[in-house]
This record gives sequence, structure tokens and C-alpha cells, in this order.
Amino acid sequence: MAVNNYNLIDGAIVIIYLLITGLISYAVGRRQKNKEAYLMADRKMHWFPVSLSSVAAAFSAVSILGAPGFVMAEDMRYLPSLFTGIISIPIVYFIVIPFLYKLKMVSVYEYLEIRFSSELRLFASVLFMLTKLGYLAMIVFTPCLAISAMTGVNLTLLIVIFGLTTTAFTVVGGLEGIIWAELVQYFVLVAGIVSVVFFFLFAPTAGHVSQYWDIASQAGKTKMFDFAFGLNNLSIWVLILFTTLMGVAGVCSDQTSIQRFFAARSIKDAIQGYIFSLIFGTPVVVVLYFIGAWMFGFFHSEQVLPADLTGQPDRIFPYFIAKYLPVGVTGMLLAVIIGAGISTVSAVLHSLNSLFMVDFYERFTSNKEKGTHYVIVSRCVNFGWGIIGIIAAFYIMKLGNSILEVTTIAGSLFAGPLGGIYFLGIFTKRANNRGAIVGGILGVIVSIGTFLLNKFGIKEINFMWYGVFGITTTFLVGYLYSIFFGHASKDTGQQMPAAVAATNIVQS
Repeated sequence: MAVNNYNLIDGAIVIIYLLITGLISYAVGRRQKNKEAYLMADRKMHWFPVSLSSVAAAFSAVSILGAPGFVMAEDMRYLPSLFTGIISIPIVYFIVIPFLYKLKMVSVYEYLEIRFSSELRLFASVLFMLTKLGYLAMIVFTPCLAISAMTGVNLTLLIVIFGLTTTAFTVVGGLEGIIWAELVQYFVLVAGIVSVVFFFLFAPTAGHVSQYWDIASQAGKTKMFDFAFGLNNLSIWVLILFTTLMGVAGVCSDQTSIQRFFAARSIKDAIQGYIFSLIFGTPVVVVLYFIGAWMFGFFHSEQVLPADLTGQPDRIFPYFIAKYLPVGVTGMLLAVIIGAGISTVSAVLHSLNSLFMVDFYERFTSNKEKGTHYVIVSRCVNFGWGIIGIIAAFYIMKLGNSILEVTTIAGSLFAGPLGGIYFLGIFTKRANNRGAIVGGILGVIVSIGTFLLNKFGIKEINFMWYGVFGITTTFLVGYLYSIFFGHASKDTGQQMPAAVAATNIVQS
């Protein structure tokens, strides 16, 4: 169901936002003349824009629509994932970021060539590209779904227009343009979410939030913890395992996440950017889950949800925004959804581009020039990734039933094995190249196999187990293979230093 409660004010807000971000990208992009400037923002960024940029990149339309939608369809059991991975924070803070930052890399997979071999570096880079292509398709699809639900514009047309527009933003601005545009996006995001909270608290047409919460609670929508043991449950146990393991693995092996920290002007700025991204981002996610519970109460007390939306929870928040929020706020929320999509798509496209240029283009071409020609090629490659993402967006929802489910699946099928490979290199001395390759291949097989078992109804397995099984299989098989077969790794001198040494790096 589309709701067309729009006027010139809402449209103007969206246009002004797009113009601001477009001008930022253009102003920054026109002065980028070499590889370091285009791919790494000259490694000069302060921790504040790095942190807010990281939050904005993580807040795709998937988060904005997926969190309330998941509560409407299920409950709040996904919410504790914001806190269950707390064990990973000191590991990333004291060890991972300082160690990787000091290597001065563009591609995070350069480390695997130092530690293991060029073959493993290329293997891991391809795995990452496959991971991010699925995620890219999802974050192109989701804002278009919201806009279509709000305006009635054809979804296929929106995917093409949105994908091409976002690709153009990325092609022009480079990493620095992305970071500054995402800084603006963060403040627009917060303003939009706060506006929704104010509606529930003070709008004359709204009731009291405690009433909505009680209704949601009676329906089981506020359930946050499931302590049952079983592969089919979204239990607290799988949340702890998934968020802890993937919390470390994501920073180690996810080019999209780590590239901002590599662009920081110092180790201190990089780790401060990481910590403050958690501080600035977590409260916003919590509020989104509460909005989901309030919406459930809202549509089960004073207002009636249209019948054609009862089985489509991911469309309910866009419907609510268009139908019930006042003029101006609707435009701001629409700008938030579009902007969140643009910022996240830009981040993913840039990471794919960086990896392709550094891991493949530089390796397999004789042209080593890193000036204007390099920037031109990078922009062409960026455009190519954008086209692939647009095509994949038409098929991505075949992976699962909800936005959050599909996003987790797309982001963990190959990310788990990638994380396992980095764990072998960073946290062990005995792991060798052959063991890491064998472990990675088996990890991919286990991840995909687990997904297929659930997909075809052979064995019901919660989607968060895919990444857990992938990372643990890769690490255990790779480590055991390294012990019983083969020799030491090619360069044990690049082992991760002890925590004490890492602390000294941070302090320096």
C-alpha cells in the first residue's frame, strides 16, 4: 500500500539533502589526483568524522527499516546483539586496530600476503567481494522498497535510479567525500529518529508510549532473551558467539569497516574513531527497536494496519512515516532513508573498488602509475561494481524472509571463513599457508551447507549460526591441518604482537 501524503516541503527537504551531499562529493573529489587521495583520503582524517562516518555507513536503510520490522514480525531478541559482543571491544581496541594500522595498508588483505602467501590474499579478497556483493544488493534494494511503499513508484524503476545515483556519488567523491557526506548523514539520521520519538511522546493523535509498550509486551513483542538451547532458536547463546567472533573478525577482515580507520591521521585517531562509533551508534539502534514495539501498540490500539501490510513487516515503518508523521518530518525521514542508503552503498562500493585496484589491477597490469590515470581507472571500476549491485538487487530477497535475516545471511556466509583466516594469522604462530587455505575452503562449504540445510527444510537452523560455523570451522581445521601437515608460515615475523606490546603501540 502506498501513501501519498506529500507536499513541496517534504520534496524540498529531500532535494536539499541530496544537493548538499552531492556538492560535498564534488568539492572533495575535484582535488583528488592520486591513489592515496582517492582511496585513502591521504590518511589525514580526524577521529570525529571517522567515528560518525562509521556509524552512518552501518546505518543503512536495513537498520532503519529492519529493526522496527523485525519487532513487528517477531520480537526484540535481536536487540541484545548490541551488547553481547562486548568481549570483542578490548581485543579490537588494544590489539587489532593498532596492529593493522601500523602496516599502512590500503587493502586489509595485504596482511595475508605478508603472513601467508599471495594466493591466500587473492582467495580472501574474492571471498570478501562475494560477501559484499550480497550486502550491496541488499542495501540497494531496501531503501527502494521503502520509497516504493511510501510513494507508489515502481520498485524496479527505483532500484535502477537509486543504484545509478548512488554510484555517481561514490565515483566522484572518493573515500574523503564519502566520510564527509556520511558526517552530514549521521546528524540527519539522529534528527529523523528523534522526530519519530517526539511523535510518540507528544503528538495529539498518539497515545501514551507505556500503553503501546504494554500491548506489545502482552503480544510477546518485547521479549529480548531466549535462553533455550537449540540450533533453531535466536537464543542469547548464538548472539554471544556471533557478535563476539564476528565483532573481531569484522574489523580484521572487512575492508568496508577498516578502511576508515586506515584513513585516520594516527593510531590514536583510529582507535578513538572505533570507540566513539560504538558510543554514537548504539543508542540510535536501541531507539529503533523501541519504535518497533511502540508501532505495534499503535496499530493494535488506536489505528488499524491495512490488511495488505500484515504479512510485510518491513513495509510498515515506511507506511507509518508517510501516513502519520507531520509535514517536514516525513520529508526528513525520507531523506534519512535515502541518505542512509547512499552512505552505505558508497562505503561498500569504495571498499570493493579499493580491493580490486590494489589486489588485482596493480598486480596483473604493467601500469604502475598512481596519479590521475589511476583515479580514472578507479572511478570506472567503481561504476562497474555499481551496475553489478543493481542487477543483484533484483534477486537478493530469495535468501530469506526479512530484511534483517537476509542482511545477516549475506554478510556472514563468506565473512565467517574470512574471519577464521585472520584469526589463524593474527592469533596463532603455528598456522601456515596451506592450513589457512584448507580451513577457509571447508569453512565456506560449512557456511553454505548450513544455509542450504535450512533453506530446503532439511534441518531448521537459525541464520546467525552460519557465520559461527564458518569461522570456527576455518580456524579449527586450519590450525589442526597446520600442526599435522606442512611447515611453519612463510613469515612468522609478522605475527600479532602480545597485548602488552599492542598497548605500547597505542600509547605511542
